[in-house]
Amino acid sequence: MDFTARILIVAEGEGVVLEAAARLNSAGLNTVQARTNEDAEMAAADFTVEGVIIDAQNRPFDEVVALAQALKTIAGERPLPILAVADLNENAPGENLFASILRPPVHPAQLESRMQAALRVSLMEEEAVQRRKTITAMGNDAEMAPGVPKATGPLSVLFVGAAAPQFIALKNALEQAGAEVTAAMTSFTAFDYLHDRSFDAIVLNALGENEPAFTIVAAMRRNTRLFHVPAVLLVNSKGFTDIDEAFARGASDLLDAAVDDADARQRILGLARERQRHEQTKALFEGVRTAIAVDKNTGLFNPAFFAAHLARMTRRAREINRPLSLAVLRAVAPPGIEKLYREPAQRQLGGMLRHLVRAEDMASRLGAGAFAIVMPGTSKAASLIAATRIESVIDCTAFESGNEEQPFQLELETRVVELRARESSEGLLQRALDKP
Repeated sequence: MDFTARILIVAEGEGVVLEAAARLNSAGLNTVQARTNEDAEMAAADFTVEGVIIDAQNRPFDEVVALAQALKTIAGERPLPILAVADLNENAPGENLFASILRPPVHPAQLESRMQAALRVSLMEEEAVQRRKTITAMGNDAEMAPGVPKATGPLSVLFVGAAAPQFIALKNALEQAGAEVTAAMTSFTAFDYLHDRSFDAIVLNALGENEPAFTIVAAMRRNTRLFHVPAVLLVNSKGFTDIDEAFARGASDLLDAAVDDADARQRILGLARERQRHEQTKALFEGVRTAIAVDKNTGLFNPAFFAAHLARMTRRAREINRPLSLAVLRAVAPPGIEKLYREPAQRQLGGMLRHLVRAEDMASRLGAGAFAIVMPGTSKAASLIAATRIESVIDCTAFESGNEEQPFQLELETRVVELRARESSEGLLQRALDKP
């Protein structure tokens, strides 16, 4: 099957939503535009729509809510994250139907990034549910953590930079909404806080210099633990010209210091809640890592769980017409490396793999030196990129050979295949195991 992720764009005319659509097309997420609700519903029925962006500016929000409900009904069991650009008051009726509501002004890069993130979280949530079903079907669900973990404590926000008057007003507005605000006056203090604590959002003062805020945001996006923490830049929109660079560095939003407190609070806490949702989904994944599913030597999923869940994943991919790819990696030691050192190195590599894949990817140990990674919602082309990234990390890793002066490296033999129409899980795995 030729799978193409399609994003439905609901917009009557030109504007930021169509500019974001152009960016999504360039990123490989083909878009289809609908100018009316009727056209949107027809497009959702005709295409495999995986996400929706609605330009809800200058439209009655109850009409937008009705459209969102109709689109989700058409999607059926298929996840369908919907984003809307709308100037709303807090807690508007029907707001829970949307993955995110972005209040103007919105930048095209920001909207593209939020759509990508919404697709990722949606896929994570669905895969977590599917794994729970597999554990239950295997007859051992007693060890699983029950349901979605509830968030505890207030939303936590870190403010970085000089304590400008705008910060004091923003701090008061956030605290009135029940958030906990921590201040770091310097970059050094900020990194100390980020190292020691977890935050739901970070606000960086870019009213003066841009570079300190840009440096922190860029560093966060290179850190796996901080990558998904939203970063909001407090700016003076009249003099701030580096908008494209800010989003390229990894900013989640730009907050004009002149906006009213309610708008500022909405934008920051909305991002913080999305971060919290992401963390709750990650906790769901940890909840299915039970003894019946996990290989104790590597921390990867064991062959029994892999076989059972691969069957479920392939069925699901066919049901909702979504891509699924499988990579098989064989770790080969150089000639002359004794079994005493070869097998521990292969187990160590397995332990590394767990941290080199996305939460929604299923990494499993198939046997001695053989591993598999199943990537839902991912084409073969995208999976090859992921496999190349993994190989580059392994290529830089040396393993103990018994001779301190001559450690050895494992060579990866990788084969990636994509699920075909009407193909079984057994057929998919066999193709991946067959050497070209």
